[in-house]
Amino acid sequence: MLLFGVAAYAQDTPSATPTATGNHQSAKMRREARKAAFSANISRLIESRSYIFRPITMQNIVSGNTHNIFAYYLYVDVDGDRLTMHLPVEFTSFVISTVNLDAYTEEYKATLTDGNWRITFSFMNGAERWFAEYFISTITGQARLALVTPNGVMRYLGTIEKASQH
Repeated sequence: MLLFGVAAYAQDTPSATPTATGNHQSAKMRREARKAAFSANISRLIESRSYIFRPITMQNIVSGNTHNIFAYYLYVDVDGDRLTMHLPVEFTSFVISTVNLDAYTEEYKATLTDGNWRITFSFMNGAERWFAEYFISTITGQARLALVTPNGVMRYLGTIEKASQH
């Protein structure tokens, strides 16, 4: 008798499938819209050439350990052709120093391939030419900076943001 009552109730109630499918499609559309908006925001920052890279970790590529960065005042600011850099470097074991410089970017190039921006440029640090290469994901927002210097190569992981926020 109980089974009969449950079966009768199930026949009398409207199916939840169309509503669930509609909600699923709506949620999927919202996710896709958020993804597209995030990607467009990253692309606008890169195309504006006015952004700040905030490092979260650093590592000397050849022989260094990975270090977390907690200091808010360490960043790389790209504003047109101007470059302001305040970054820690580790070119010898266990000796971390800070590079603080204002320079002009040269040979700046930004290309978008498969959801990743690749940005390259060079700049002068005194009499030395340094090279920078960013890889920035439009999907996750992760930014990776490789800083190539005569003393070694540093790699930083972090994020980018609007330049007016530092």
